[in-house]
Amino acid sequence: MKNFTYLQAAGYLDECMIFGIKPSLIRIKKIIEILGYPRQKTDFIHVVGTNGKTSTTIITAHILNGQGLRSGFHISPHITEYTERLWYCGGQITKKRFAKLLSDLFPHIREVNALDLEGPMTQFEIIAAMAFKLAWDEGLDAMVLEAGLGGRWDATNAVDSKVAGLTGVSLEHTSVLGGTIKEIAIEKSKVIKNGAVSATLSNDKDVLEVLEEQAYKTGSKLYIHGRDFSLDYKEKIFLEGWKVQVKGIYNTYKDLVVPLIGDYQPENLTLALVLSELYMHERGLVIEEQKLKKSLENIKVKGRFEILRKEPLVLADTSHNPEGIKNFVKNIRENFNERRKIIIFSVLKDKDYKIMLADIAGISDILILTSSNVKRSLSVEMLEKELQALVSGKKAELKKLPGEVYKINTISNSLNYALNISGRSDIICITGSITNLENIV
Repeated sequence: MKNFTYLQAAGYLDECMIFGIKPSLIRIKKIIEILGYPRQKTDFIHVVGTNGKTSTTIITAHILNGQGLRSGFHISPHITEYTERLWYCGGQITKKRFAKLLSDLFPHIREVNALDLEGPMTQFEIIAAMAFKLAWDEGLDAMVLEAGLGGRWDATNAVDSKVAGLTGVSLEHTSVLGGTIKEIAIEKSKVIKNGAVSATLSNDKDVLEVLEEQAYKTGSKLYIHGRDFSLDYKEKIFLEGWKVQVKGIYNTYKDLVVPLIGDYQPENLTLALVLSELYMHERGLVIEEQKLKKSLENIKVKGRFEILRKEPLVLADTSHNPEGIKNFVKNIRENFNERRKIIIFSVLKDKDYKIMLADIAGISDILILTSSNVKRSLSVEMLEKELQALVSGKKAELKKLPGEVYKINTISNSLNYALNISGRSDIICITGSITNLENIV
């Protein structure tokens, strides 16, 4: 039997990245069969959507844990350590436990790979299997699963979830999921299983049409934001979070405080609270408001409009697609419009980086173009070339030019330079990709 150390486990999973993305459930279902599912008792709650999945997943698990249920979550990707992806019963998995989990699973991984089921298990499939095994080994009541890509063929969809949540849909991963909002929504809707309950923040007509059709086919109940539940009130607590009131499915929750500062977090909390309500209702339970408030106190979501320091203010943000960047820009303008803004920007080459760069350039007083130095990262030279094209083309989307533009080879060097040229009242932001924040947050 293979006994991994944590460093060996991380190295093995790094190596599995070469197997890429394979839209299929055949390998993950085989290892689940080997592990003995569905005889296990854990329930699953599934969260899908283009943006907001990670925050919603984390908040949901915290709420359920605070209500006295043994709960956990699986998110992806991680920023610095693989252990960030798995959390249960109030804490992140330890490196020792993570290594043991992979060690215990490794013989079964080899067994599945030996069957040659359209290739070896991918990194994402292995970590999803680890999440399932962790849930069953620990006897969790509920495990909240964040889908990695889409829904239909995502490894997290290999188990049947009692509750499903969709944050929203915008164009991303179009080569895999489809080129229209409706096509992408169809892929994500497949996490709604027979007899499940589901909820969505989306009010997009095409998205709702898809979700309602899937709910009808599966005999499921769909709850829609603005119709069945709502965010009734939100008050910004500057640089601290939000005070909100949520009208849920079964109750109204007043004076909730969530310590997450992004303008989108009240909506993520609203969906997380409704998913928690729906799950607890399935178990014949109700949410106790004082326990709810307590469970929200110490929630932290790495890299989501996260404050790293206050003088000068340094923000880390993982926005990595056009919709995410537009939300980021909106947050900056609404909260820090009068401050000088130093933006550190790096992006992956498979993203719609032209649109993203135009939006970022429009709010930057000083723009630092850089690279996260992973294989998928767009080169600094290509970023500079695209910025020059935006400027020379005088495209309408480029409403403002940065006062200064710099090219710097790494994120850490970019941050050091930004700190050297900044004043106490300036704001420094790192954005464009999740990969930008490794060893930063």
